[in-house]
Amino acid sequence: MKSKALFTLLLVPFMVGCGSSQPSSSAEPEFVTILDGQGRNVRIEKGKTNRVICIGAGALRYYSYIGDISKLVGVEEIDSGTTFGVGQALRPYYMAGYDTFKTLPVIGKGGPMAQVADAEKIAAAKPDIIVSFLSADANDELQKTINVPVLGLKQGGDGVFDTATMNSFLALGLAFNRSERASALNHFIEDCADDFKDLQMTEETYYVGGVGNWGQTSMYGSFLGFPVLKYAKAKSAIDDMEFKDKDGKVISKGQVTLDMEKLQATNPDHILMDTAGINGFIADYKKEGNKAKYDALDAFQTGETYQLMPYNAYYSNLEIQLMSTYYVASIAHEEFTVNLDEKMNEITTKFLGKEMYNEIKAHQYGMGGYKQVDLKELAK
Repeated sequence: MKSKALFTLLLVPFMVGCGSSQPSSSAEPEFVTILDGQGRNVRIEKGKTNRVICIGAGALRYYSYIGDISKLVGVEEIDSGTTFGVGQALRPYYMAGYDTFKTLPVIGKGGPMAQVADAEKIAAAKPDIIVSFLSADANDELQKTINVPVLGLKQGGDGVFDTATMNSFLALGLAFNRSERASALNHFIEDCADDFKDLQMTEETYYVGGVGNWGQTSMYGSFLGFPVLKYAKAKSAIDDMEFKDKDGKVISKGQVTLDMEKLQATNPDHILMDTAGINGFIADYKKEGNKAKYDALDAFQTGETYQLMPYNAYYSNLEIQLMSTYYVASIAHEEFTVNLDEKMNEITTKFLGKEMYNEIKAHQYGMGGYKQVDLKELAK
C-alpha cells in the first residue's frame, strides 16, 4: 500500500477544526461552521448551497474539480461565452464546463488585473454561497456587504501537491456535501506523489521558460522552486541564482523573470518550454542579435528542448501540473516510464470527469501535446 502518512498528518488538524452547530428545532434553519482554505470560520446554512458563484483567479477551477457546476448562477467574464472568455490560454476546467458557463450571466470581469468583487452584480444573481480566491479581507467585506457566506480558498506554493491546496478541496467538500469526492481527489494526488518519491535528483540541469504570470510571457518567464521540477527530481538551472523584486527584496520562491544574460549564464542542459509562452519566445528569437545567443545555448545545440502544456492560465492548471511532472520525470529518468495518453486521460478524468488529452493537444496552446520540439525550427 502506498504511504499517505505525510499528507494525512498535515490534513488532520484541518478536519478537526470543522464542525456543525448543535441540532436546532425543525422550525429553525440549521447551520454548519467550516474552516475555509484561508483559515476563516464560515457559517453556512445546511441544504442552502444550491446557487453558487465563484470569483477570483482559480475559484471556478477548484469548484469544477469538487462541486456541481449545474448549481452555478453566474460566472466572471473570463469564464463566460463572450469574446473575452473564448480563445484564452489553455484551461481544462473551462474547456470541460464551457457549455454550461456560456449560458450563465456575467457577475464581474475577472481575469488579470481585475481581481475585485462586483457586489452589485453578485447580489443580483442571488447566490446562496460564494467561492472566492480573493483576499481574506476582501471576502470578509463582501460577506458583510451582501450577507452571503463567502468560502475562501488558498493554493500553496507546491500547487497540486501542496497541503493548502488539498485543504481547500476539503473545505469545498464540506461546504457542498461532497467530502467523499474531495477526499478521493486528494488520495489520487497522494498516490501520484508516491510515484516520484524514489527518484534521485538529476545532475543535469533543467530550465522551464514561458511560464505565464497574469498573461503570456516568453522564454524569460520562469519559476523558482518550480513544483514540476521539484517532484520530478529534475535539477533546476535557476534555483541557486539570486532574483530580486522591484523593491530590491530577494525572491525565494515563485515567478521570476530573467533576461538574455541570465539565461546565458544558466546555460541549462535541458529547456522545457511552456507553450503559453511560445509566441513570446518566437518574437524574442527574431530580434536582432538574439538568434545567435539562443543557438549558442547547450540545450539548443543538442536538441534537448521540449514543450510543456500551460502551467498558469487564470491561476494554475493543477491537472496540467500533475501531468507535466510525469512527463518531465520520464525525460529526466530512464527508469521512469509512462504511457502519456493514458496517464493524462486518467488525470483529467479524476479532476474533471472525462478524458481530455486529445482535446488539450488540439487546443491552440496545446500545440500537439507533450513532446520534444525543435525551438529553432519553430521560430523560423
